[in-house]
Amino acid sequence: MKSVGIGVRLTLLVVFMAWLGPSATAERLRLNADMLINLSGQRPATELVDEQDVQGDPRAGSAATVQTGYSNGYQNQHLYYPLSIVIDLGVEHDLTNICYFDIEGNGRLTIASRRADRWRTVFTDELKQYRKWVAQSAELRTRYLKLTFQSPGAQIGEIILYGTPRGQRPAPPQPVPHTRPLMESFIGTNGFVDDPVDRLGALGFLREYHNWQWDEGNTDTSYAGYPDHEIAWSPSWVSGAGWGWDFDKFYRQLKAAGIEVSPCLQGCAPYLVNYDPGRKNHKPVGAGDDPARPESYAAHASYLFQFAARYGGATLDPQRLKLRADQPVRSGLNLIRYVENCNEPDKWWEGREGYFSPTELAAMCSADYDGHRGVMGSDVGVKNADPNMKLVLGGLANPELEYLKAMQLWADFHRDGEMPFDVINLHHYSNDAGGQSGKPTIGISPEEDGLRERFQRIVDWRDRFLPGKEVWVSEFGYDTNPKSVQRAPAIGTSSPDEVQAQWLVRSYLALAAAGVDRAQQFMLRDANAENPVKFNSCGLTNEKANGHRPKRSWYYVATLRHVLTGTRFDREIPSGNTRVRIYRFRSDKAPQRHVYAVWCPTAIEGKVNGSSLALPDASAVTLVTLQPKSTSGRETRLSTDKGRITIDVSERPVFVVTR
Repeated sequence: MKSVGIGVRLTLLVVFMAWLGPSATAERLRLNADMLINLSGQRPATELVDEQDVQGDPRAGSAATVQTGYSNGYQNQHLYYPLSIVIDLGVEHDLTNICYFDIEGNGRLTIASRRADRWRTVFTDELKQYRKWVAQSAELRTRYLKLTFQSPGAQIGEIILYGTPRGQRPAPPQPVPHTRPLMESFIGTNGFVDDPVDRLGALGFLREYHNWQWDEGNTDTSYAGYPDHEIAWSPSWVSGAGWGWDFDKFYRQLKAAGIEVSPCLQGCAPYLVNYDPGRKNHKPVGAGDDPARPESYAAHASYLFQFAARYGGATLDPQRLKLRADQPVRSGLNLIRYVENCNEPDKWWEGREGYFSPTELAAMCSADYDGHRGVMGSDVGVKNADPNMKLVLGGLANPELEYLKAMQLWADFHRDGEMPFDVINLHHYSNDAGGQSGKPTIGISPEEDGLRERFQRIVDWRDRFLPGKEVWVSEFGYDTNPKSVQRAPAIGTSSPDEVQAQWLVRSYLALAAAGVDRAQQFMLRDANAENPVKFNSCGLTNEKANGHRPKRSWYYVATLRHVLTGTRFDREIPSGNTRVRIYRFRSDKAPQRHVYAVWCPTAIEGKVNGSSLALPDASAVTLVTLQPKSTSGRETRLSTDKGRITIDVSERPVFVVTR
């Protein structure tokens, strides 16, 4: 019998494999948590891919039972559900099978693929197979799959894909080095236009709460609003109350005092919400507008254009300015380099009308940044007024990296990957509930909270995926009222005022070590120190009515800035003792100056006497200690012994300055 030729054998093999079906040659793809993006911005859905090596064949329904399942839970489900998880395979794949372990048998799962800039439904499953593997055939080519869970009860335990890649998944980007900030610009606070400049000057950077309605319309129900803006800055709008701020004057005073300011343009203009004060924190979109579309934020983006036109560095044609008739015609005043487009957009406590999903916030930022890449016109967006002004992302109440990843995916789809802001901006309060989203009972130290590690993770992500963007932590802090759930407690002989002061200094140090670019404590003044409700007694000074009298923390933070001026964080110095922490800061200019911050990272009134510090190259050594009534501390000259000094260390940081 003659042998069959090679060509015939190959043909028969192809026919045979086709008869078996595409799944016969498809491989089980290896998924991992880095491929997942939770579009709700909530916690990573790692449970979906944590058992990829499960034994058996999911396609035949014979694989082993999985141990973990994913759900975001029932809390605030009206905000987050339907909840979508995107799987980014890195490159296009020819997929043949989608398998998943049905946990609850209750709820709807929809899977879609992205092709030609659109999501297309692959299938929908009502999830009726209780604790069973489900296998779906899928003949599709895609890079992205989207799993949408209709409700918290729609749960699966694992997803396994079969298919063939059409290329090699790109390697993760390498981190790009980022220059550490000078500490005098790093240390800041939150405040208002009526805070005294001399109190603000102890810090050097101000995040200014600035209500949109102050500039436009206020509560005047006859005001028409966008597109016929009549904006007032100097003075701002007055409507019945008989007041108006002169922001031109205020910003000039700050600049003259060497205080940089980033206005946080918060709230919604009343004319957009029918003058309902209960809706002042709702999204700034008109009735019927889709908050997931940049065009819905035209009024907001136009207002930001006008703000940047006045206070940025570019002089514009007066015809492009929309001013109230009594206003001086000014642009390019060169008083502001940063502007923030909202405050805590992920405010779950405001309900769906006030809460921004990552998609909605990305859409507003795209409008506010450059009019959605110019599509909305040349007179909307910060960059169209001043290309050099930096747009600061509205500070997120919950510093969840997943929220930023979801915004980045939106930018990949709608802006060719360009994220529509210059500064990542986050809030966090160290407490026993892990932050604002929990139910705290007491504040905890920054070290117990892992503050440095928490933000180091976000900085590391920035270095890889958004190099050049700044990272701010624009709210953190502690109350001094002994009944507040965010209080700095008395520890031993240390009063709440003393502990607040210590923990704030240590928080600044932790955030500097993490690589954060600016940190703004909340806030300059107490709102009402006698009120135990959180954030009423968190100030560095007493209330406005009490003359902004400095608390101990104001002096300590002022001293921190004084002693670290001209330096950048350098590195942690091993102390050889877990109860002693040492951070080194260094100056850029010769002769080089080093500052060592030394403290006990505990919260038990800990002390370590006779701690040794090596200073082999120091020609002069000064010890600076924090003092309750001094903005520069107390200086003591020290002598070295064989290139070392010995100091007593406590939970109140001390600073060793060398030249």
